[in-house]
Amino acid sequence: MRKLGSLEPVVYFKNYRDPAHPPGYLLLAPYSDFPTPSGYSREHADNLPDVDKLQRVLCEQERRSAEEEFLHDEAVLGRKYAEMTDKLRQRMVSNSTSAYDRDFIAGYLKLREEKRAKHQQRFEHRVMYLWMREMDSHGRAPDSERVDHIDVK
Repeated sequence: MRKLGSLEPVVYFKNYRDPAHPPGYLLLAPYSDFPTPSGYSREHADNLPDVDKLQRVLCEQERRSAEEEFLHDEAVLGRKYAEMTDKLRQRMVSNSTSAYDRDFIAGYLKLREEKRAKHQQRFEHRVMYLWMREMDSHGRAPDSERVDHIDVK
């Protein structure tokens, strides 16, 4: 029996000895009876303040992970993007390039830079979201492994 005013507990796991993640790293359980992974302790949040705190920690954890991924991608792909941009700019200033092609290349380079920030923002919004806090489970029991399918017509 739960406390009055409490929620179905949101089950999560806290790392205390898994070398793959730093100490204190949190993982959400896919369903409440999911077995506790080795190296983690089983925790739960059963009221809104605890769920909000869990959400803040998970969002910060995801933000750090996304930032590391972004820096890695920039280090690996940044040079390739710069090479491609240089080749396109060289072609743009070449005498053999038509005015139409120059305009197209200039428009492409401008659009690529504008879209880059927009796609980064969409990525952040997609990963910085705790579904347990924001989404209704449509009556699914918390210990159920069932997936709810939504028909789009």
